[in-house]
Amino acid sequence: MVALGIGLALICGPLAGCKPLDQRTFNPAAGKPPKPYIPPAPPAHVTPPLVEIIAGTTPDTWQAAVTKATRAALARKPSVLFTVTAVVRAQGDALAQGAAMAHLVDTDAQAVAATIIAAGAPAAQVQMTAMPDPGVQHDVTRVYIR
Repeated sequence: MVALGIGLALICGPLAGCKPLDQRTFNPAAGKPPKPYIPPAPPAHVTPPLVEIIAGTTPDTWQAAVTKATRAALARKPSVLFTVTAVVRAQGDALAQGAAMAHLVDTDAQAVAATIIAAGAPAAQVQMTAMPDPGVQHDVTRVYIR
């Protein structure tokens, strides 16, 4: 017994004190009050697009609606910024993703931007973007305004 005490004194002495074993040795959160789960804030209000056109839709189907929406937006705010966004489904690899975005921009998004400009919007007020979105079922062209 004396040898055990001397052994502990030799081990604990140089370490500047030993911490006694208790429930926190095995569970650091033991004895602490529980912290409630606070969910993150909901996402900011998502503005719906002014117009959404499914890829491959014929221009005579959507041109009148885009022209009407463009003129209404310009009448309400002459300095409005039109953002034409080509949204494609998520593809397997980055190369296919880029090719799908380039194709949608070259075909549908360019035609939508040209229709917006023809409806009276200055070219400086039209910008174009492309992005992948795994949540869409079909490739779409969306027009947002700011």
